[in-house]
Amino acid sequence: MPRWAIVVEQTAGFGDSKTWSPKVLTEVVGTREQALAKVPDLVSKFIPDHPKLISRRTILRDGDTYMLIARGWSDSYHCVFKVWEILSDSDNPDKVREKRVSR
Repeated sequence: MPRWAIVVEQTAGFGDSKTWSPKVLTEVVGTREQALAKVPDLVSKFIPDHPKLISRRTILRDGDTYMLIARGWSDSYHCVFKVWEILSDSDNPDKVREKRVSR
């Protein structure tokens, strides 16, 4: 069975020093649909790095992609959540190779 990564890309830094930073939240072994089914719960419970004090949370969806907009006291930050198939992983090369060969 394939392995899927549920990834959040979120704003890091402040002001003119903001950058975009991806992070794997969890992995799912199974179908893409099984991985996608886990995303709404992760999005609703996710606490972004910024802002520290959130005055408003807005969750949006476009097909299989989710966005969380978090409004702070002076600025808004956003996070995008997607499901990606894991094709290789240098920390676990055999684990990925086993799953892809057995398709």
